[in-house]
Amino acid sequence: MVLLALAEKRHLEKQAEIEKRKIRLIVSGGGGKAEMTPKEGVCLCLVDLKQKPTFEILGLLFDLSRTKANNRFNYWLEILREILPVSQIEEAKKGEQKYQ
Repeated sequence: MVLLALAEKRHLEKQAEIEKRKIRLIVSGGGGKAEMTPKEGVCLCLVDLKQKPTFEILGLLFDLSRTKANNRFNYWLEILREILPVSQIEEAKKGEQKYQ
């Protein structure tokens, strides 16, 4: 639960940074709703790091297109890299190489 809280906090900080730089054509709050919650985003990233499915399969699991699954994975991986010690991310990467 601590990981999720830290990831959600960093996600909100990143969204605030993006919002500051954005030139708006549509009023804030307008447009489409978020496709996934921070909890789902962290879960998507952890599933990919542990199981290494293709992004097509990952997209099916989380009801996203392949491209959006890839984009979400990279977004949440960046957040996890910022909040977790490097050794834990590298340990997941080593586990990934072991199965290839």
